[in-house]
Amino acid sequence: MRIAVITTDGGAGKTAISFAIAKELDYYLISNDDSVIELVYPDMSQITKEPKILNDTVYDFGGFVDAGVLDIIKHCDIVIVPCINDLNSKMKAIKIIKELSKYNNRFLVVATRLENENDYSEVKVSIQDEFNDIEVLPLRKTKLLKNGLEFGLSPLELIAHSKQIAYVSRSFIPEYKAMLEYVLNDDEAYKNLLEKKTKGAK
Repeated sequence: MRIAVITTDGGAGKTAISFAIAKELDYYLISNDDSVIELVYPDMSQITKEPKILNDTVYDFGGFVDAGVLDIIKHCDIVIVPCINDLNSKMKAIKIIKELSKYNNRFLVVATRLENENDYSEVKVSIQDEFNDIEVLPLRKTKLLKNGLEFGLSPLELIAHSKQIAYVSRSFIPEYKAMLEYVLNDDEAYKNLLEKKTKGAK
């Protein structure tokens, strides 16, 4: 499976989401954007301006159409576009989906950094007014993604090893799991992932 996470909005959580998914699935993580991924995910990540098409890979694309990016988009099983409830972010999300829809037809918009239900509704309406067939899923504001990236652990790994983190993140995790389930699009693979990640939980 190949998964692309792409946006030109620098504050939407693109790299944290890319890392989280790659770490959950034990996938490679390749980016054309400067970040800490090679430090926190050694031997499984690479920053390069010439990404290659690989299986079992998450691509963290900063929206720059470098060599090979569009060809990779063509070969991805899903393209994830993070978006916050900000006019600029929503405009950028719509623009990049329009540009990339020539190369792929399976998109997921993840409404990130949500502080209330209204934030999610506004992102969803903005996106689905333009693309009524694109799913928009919520991810409320949390430190879990940021902390996971800093410590080199996925959200499911973090909550499996700390009851306190699991409790604090109890509202975020169902949304996060729903995103993973949608991305995988395979009930058996999703079930196996949850079983694997919950082993050793305290």
